[in-house]
Amino acid sequence: MRSLTDPHRASANMKQYILIRPVLRSGLLSLAVAGGVAACTREQLLEVNTPDQITVNSTQSASGAQAQRVAAIGLFTRFFSADFGGSGVSLNMSTAILDDEAFTARSGTEHLDSRAQIPSTFPANAPWGPYGDAYNGIVRAIRALNTFPPTSATTKATQIGQLYMLDGFVFTLVAEAYCNGIPVSNVTDDKPTTTTLSTAELYAKALSLYDSALTTLSTSTADQVYRNAARIGKARTYVDLGQYDKAAQVVGAGGDGAGSVAVPTTYVYNTEFSNSTALSVNAAYDWMLATKNFGASDKEGINGLDFVSSKDPRVNVDGTKVGPGQDGTLTPLFSQFPNLNTPVALATGIEARLIEAENFLKLGDASNYLATLNAARATKTGLAPLTDPGSTTARVDLLFRERAFWMYFTSHRLGDLRRLIRQYGRGAETVFPTGPYLHGGRYGTEVVLVPAQAETNNTDWNPKGATDPKTLCTDMNP
Repeated sequence: MRSLTDPHRASANMKQYILIRPVLRSGLLSLAVAGGVAACTREQLLEVNTPDQITVNSTQSASGAQAQRVAAIGLFTRFFSADFGGSGVSLNMSTAILDDEAFTARSGTEHLDSRAQIPSTFPANAPWGPYGDAYNGIVRAIRALNTFPPTSATTKATQIGQLYMLDGFVFTLVAEAYCNGIPVSNVTDDKPTTTTLSTAELYAKALSLYDSALTTLSTSTADQVYRNAARIGKARTYVDLGQYDKAAQVVGAGGDGAGSVAVPTTYVYNTEFSNSTALSVNAAYDWMLATKNFGASDKEGINGLDFVSSKDPRVNVDGTKVGPGQDGTLTPLFSQFPNLNTPVALATGIEARLIEAENFLKLGDASNYLATLNAARATKTGLAPLTDPGSTTARVDLLFRERAFWMYFTSHRLGDLRRLIRQYGRGAETVFPTGPYLHGGRYGTEVVLVPAQAETNNTDWNPKGATDPKTLCTDMNP
């Protein structure tokens, strides 16, 4: 079993990614060897080397700005889908545990799986720090590129446009996953403050960032990969806001305001990982295939989907091959991400088609709704065409099932379950896992993640010194 407090792992993890922050150099040095001491000044003796950190001063150049850009992309990946040397659990993992995609096979983590999270405890608290790191890293990188731009103006536009796009996804993802009313930093060193933003404000900020990306990026072929991702992120946010017509327009022809074609069904924007276990690796692979701390759920808690027993080709989990997890719980063979560097999709053309299908459904156009779903299915070997289930309720069920299987383990499912409650009038206990819980007791009632316990030290967010982050959320509802 992995320990997040293991000092060996903590030391190793410091070498896994670039930290962009001021470094305080102080400390006492124990001198075990006398030779050479006379040649050192007091200041040299007290100097502490930081070989695995980049200080603020060392980034004041074009090469330093590029280092911050690369770091920011890595920090986003860590937040969304990666861990470093076995430490931390990404957002796509944490949301999968809270919803019906994954269950725990590791003692002490049942609280998130059972919808009764403990904000001070792994894995509920795991994505919070990486969220802040990703957001701060992206903002700092954009500032650095504006101050120390690359020689080519075209390169500058591409690099900053990509960062705006990723920043938009940061806010869409936290709005979908977290409670209403979370703190957002102003990303300054001299007068750091945070502002509490509602879920609606987070979505508004995301839309603004996607627009910044589309304004900044060129319409060149090279920039289309980032433009399409920004369009899908923007459309996803409109769907979260219940503005299905705007969402479908964004991913359709001309949807980026620059005369573009519709986002191709074959399009994919992946987050990618290192080939080395010493660097950023796929978190789901690390925790579910390599070590079996968690397992793939099947019909979890009455309402969960049959992700395993359906044998759907979009979900690569073999229920006939099981092995004990860390606590002895049997887990099926999870091969959705078969290698430590298997990429995880952030935005896809399939999602664009699903967004269009939902708009057709809202318009009452069952024929085009079904045709759009089937056009997506035609791209995957082993998927037969769907038939119309015949009623609006059944069509909604089918749409969200298709979304769940197409976008398995990509941090869409939790947001979709919340949308079923918020936009389609479903009861929380009819969509989330409920009833008797696998490891004893019963499921709780929570439907959102909350900031980590450590965030209560933030006096801007918590001026009265509350000790429970849940009480600081404006609400815990969908």
